[in-house]
Amino acid sequence: MFTRSLLLGSTALVFTATSALADLKAQDVWMDWKDYIQGFGYTVQGSEATSGDTLTISGLKLSVPIPEQSGSVDLGMGEMSFSNLSDGTVEISLPDTFPITFDVVSGGETEVAGTLNYDTTDLSIIVSGSPDDMNYITTASTLDMSLADLMVEGKPLDIGTVAFNMTGLAGASNMKLGNIRNIMQSFSVDKLSYTLDINSPEEADGLEAFKMIGALNALSFNGTGAYPNAGGFDAQDVSAMLKAGFAFDGGFAYADGSTTFEITESGGQTVGVSSSETGLLKVAMSEAGLHYGAEATGLKSNMTGTQVPFPIELTAEKSALSLTMPISASENAQDFGLTVQLANFTTSEMLWALFDPTGQLPRDPATLHLELSGKATLLFDMMDPESITGVETGAQNPGEVNSIDINALELTAAGASLTGTGAFEIDNSDTQTFSGMPKPVGAVDLKLVGGNGLIDKLVAMGLLPEDQAMGARMMMGLFTIPSGTPDTLTSKIEVNDQGHVLANGQRLR
Repeated sequence: MFTRSLLLGSTALVFTATSALADLKAQDVWMDWKDYIQGFGYTVQGSEATSGDTLTISGLKLSVPIPEQSGSVDLGMGEMSFSNLSDGTVEISLPDTFPITFDVVSGGETEVAGTLNYDTTDLSIIVSGSPDDMNYITTASTLDMSLADLMVEGKPLDIGTVAFNMTGLAGASNMKLGNIRNIMQSFSVDKLSYTLDINSPEEADGLEAFKMIGALNALSFNGTGAYPNAGGFDAQDVSAMLKAGFAFDGGFAYADGSTTFEITESGGQTVGVSSSETGLLKVAMSEAGLHYGAEATGLKSNMTGTQVPFPIELTAEKSALSLTMPISASENAQDFGLTVQLANFTTSEMLWALFDPTGQLPRDPATLHLELSGKATLLFDMMDPESITGVETGAQNPGEVNSIDINALELTAAGASLTGTGAFEIDNSDTQTFSGMPKPVGAVDLKLVGGNGLIDKLVAMGLLPEDQAMGARMMMGLFTIPSGTPDTLTSKIEVNDQGHVLANGQRLR
C-alpha cells in the first residue's frame, strides 16, 4: 500500500510539474493545483499572498499518509508564484534553486529525511485556455536535480552524489476537466545525463562503493492520463481508482544511450560499460488491463573485474519484452500476452573458448523469440489487497486460462534452430483426463534444423556423453519425422478432444 501511494503521488507531481493546470486567473490556477493533488490523497498547506497580479505561495508543504503504518511522507516545496499576464495567460514561476525537503515519519518519529535541489535555467511555464480546457507550455535550458543531504533515523548519511541533468527541455500538455480529468502530455529533452556515485554505509557487507554515470540523447515522452475528479473513492485504493475511471498510457523513447559503472567490494572491483542505439519503454494501465513493453536496439556491453580473468563482451541487435495481462476480476475471458526477444546475440571468442577451445561449435549469432497470446478469466482483483490475501490463503480461486496461442517460437544457437507455432483451447471443466490439470485441445508444429549435427559436436567436445546422446536421438525419432532437407526434422504434436496425445498422427497416449 505504501508503494502504491508513493507511485500515485509521484504520478500526480510529475503531471503537475509539466502539465496544463491553469485558468486565466492566478487564483483559479492555484486552486486547481490543490484540487488535483488532494485528489491523490495529499494534504496541501501553504501561505497565500497577493500583490498586484501575482499570487505567491510560501511554505508550501504536501503530506500523504502511509496506510497501516501510522505515518506519513511530507514534502516541503518552498515558494512559487502565479502571475496574470497582459495577454490573458498565467505564468508560473519557481526560484532558480528550488529545494524540496522530504520526511518519512512513522510512529511519530522521522525515519528518513533529506533535501532535493531542483535547479533550473531559463525556466518558463505558461498556461492558457479556459477553466475546463487548459494548456501548458514548458521550456528550460537546463533542469538539474540532486540529492543535497540525507538522514536516516536522525543520523547524517554521506552517500556521495546522486544527480540528474536535463538540457533543452520542451513540453506541452492539454488538460480537460470534468468528472474525469483527461490529460494529454508530451515533452522532450536534448540530453538526460545522470551520476550515481554512492558511498556504501558502514554496515554494508563487503560493498564499499557504487558508481554509475550515463546519458540518454533525444529523450521524449508521449502519454495520456484519465484521473477521476468527482471523488467518492480512496486514492490509496488503486482498485477503486480504476473502477472510477483512472487510466494512463505513456511511453518514453530515446535515440541512443550509454552507461558506465564501477562496483568496489572488499574482494576487488568490477567495471563495465554498456550502450544502445535506440530504446523505448511503454506502460499502460486501466480497468481493462496492464501493458508493459521495453525495447532496445544495437546493444553492446563490456565488463571486467578482479575476479573475471578476461573481459566479457556481449552484443545484440535487438532486445525486447512485452507483457499484457488482465488485472480486474471479470466473468468474461480477457486477453493476455507475452513476448520475449533477443535477436542476433553474440559474445567474445574468449568466452566461447571456455567451453569450446577447439572451435567446433559455429559462432553464429543466437536468437530467442517467444510470442504467446490467449484468453484468461481472472476471478480476483489484482489491485485489491483483500482479494490477493484470499488467493494466497486459498479462499479465492485466482481464475483460469481459456486458450493459448504460440504465435512464434524460435531458438537459434550453435548451428541449430528450433521453430514452431501452435494453439490450444483449454477445457477447464475436465480435470480428470490429465490428472487434476485442465485438458488442452490443439496442436503445435515444430521444426528442428541442425539438431543431429549439434549433438555430434557436443559429443566430440566431451560435453555430452554418448549414452545420453543416444537417448536424445531416440526421443527425436519418437516425436519427429525427417523432411527432404538434410538434418531437418519436423513434428506435429496434437491433443484431441478425447484426450489422446499424437505425434505426427501416431498416438502416444
